[in-house]
Amino acid sequence: MKNYVVASALAASMVITPMAHAKSDSLTRTGDITQIAVPVGAGIISLMKDDTEGFFQLAEGALYTAAATHTLKAVVDAPRPDGSSNNSFPSGHTSAAAQGAAYLQFRYGWEYGVPAYALTALVGYSRVQAKRHYWRDVAAGAAIATGIQYAVTELGYSATGTYVMPYFNGDAVGVTANVKF
Repeated sequence: MKNYVVASALAASMVITPMAHAKSDSLTRTGDITQIAVPVGAGIISLMKDDTEGFFQLAEGALYTAAATHTLKAVVDAPRPDGSSNNSFPSGHTSAAAQGAAYLQFRYGWEYGVPAYALTALVGYSRVQAKRHYWRDVAAGAAIATGIQYAVTELGYSATGTYVMPYFNGDAVGVTANVKF
């Protein structure tokens, strides 16, 4: 049995079990869980394949995706469809799932990517159905995550030699960062 079949079964069980026990909000809860299950499943696959380099690409892509997504949320300040807050654009749930799916597709091929992208679509649909996002938010989250993971996995952009250090200059105190690609 191939590793991706085992990992897919694990991810599916993580999605189906909550659906069986949930009531009216089962789709929303499924989306909440699946946004985490896709990248965790990708990590499990990498570890099962003893692919340390890939595992670090996954982690790096997740870090950049989260930073980009939450920076855009703060800058754009778009209201959610349900009016609950002003951080609708882009969808963080969708960007998290899409990042894991993109990693699987770029690192291991479409046989891994297609099921993960299907789960990502479910996450996006759940966010729109719950009136937490518009379709544009979902599409943007998926596009951002896919683009970032493409840059890390396919193009080899990696922040090697990255450091963050405090600085003290008279009365000024701050933090300086250096990122080398």
